[in-house]
Amino acid sequence: MKRLTTLALAALLCLACSASAEQAQEGNLRGSFNGGISPSKLPRTALAPVQVTMEGRIATTDRTTPPKLERIVLAINKHGRLETKGLPTCSLAKLNSVTAAQAKRSCEDALVGHGNVTSRVSLPGQGAFASNAELLAFNGKLHGHQAVLAQVSSGAPLPLTYVIAFEVKKQGGTFGTSLEATLPPIASEYGYITAFSLALSRKYEAGGQKRSFASASCPAPKGFTQAPFPFAKASYSFADGRTLSAELNRDCKVRGNR
Repeated sequence: MKRLTTLALAALLCLACSASAEQAQEGNLRGSFNGGISPSKLPRTALAPVQVTMEGRIATTDRTTPPKLERIVLAINKHGRLETKGLPTCSLAKLNSVTAAQAKRSCEDALVGHGNVTSRVSLPGQGAFASNAELLAFNGKLHGHQAVLAQVSSGAPLPLTYVIAFEVKKQGGTFGTSLEATLPPIASEYGYITAFSLALSRKYEAGGQKRSFASASCPAPKGFTQAPFPFAKASYSFADGRTLSAELNRDCKVRGNR
């Protein structure tokens, strides 16, 4: 699909749409990235509340155990915004070593998203098994900077709790906001992440104004009511030194005349 060189948009198209995932591969290691926004119809210039969704998967083509995923960077287009003005924050101390229910009770006012994490665990003397965990995302701080703290909590057969701390950074170029995280050990180094999903959305009031944690517009050039755009990029770094990157392109539609 031909890009409009004048268009840049920070929006993600809803996963429920027919958009396909992008894949990257090096040797036998393969990673995929998918995501989008909802709704996909947005004002041309004004920002509107959206739900931003991203998901990724890690696998090997020969079914061998992949190297451990150590770092994830998720970057979104510079015309989107993650706003936290007046939004309560949660601390790492309140999220470590607690269940999802406990985390939500402690920091519900700071909740900004949800998702899921799938890990593969191989304990000594036991067979390998998949661990599916709930993810709750909270507005927080990391090293004094804005962060999304993703609290992960699983149940049987092996209860696991940990936090993936995404530092939110602003940068130049097409992708103006990035969420960057170094992953903690999974099951005392006996596990590794194979898939994740993250949906960010939160409407709130602060200072007498209605606000949205995630917002976006569809700044299509004048005369266009629909346009393609490079919406997000994912980078996965692994313990063996390999890095996989995938970039997603999506379409947006202009809502109304604004």
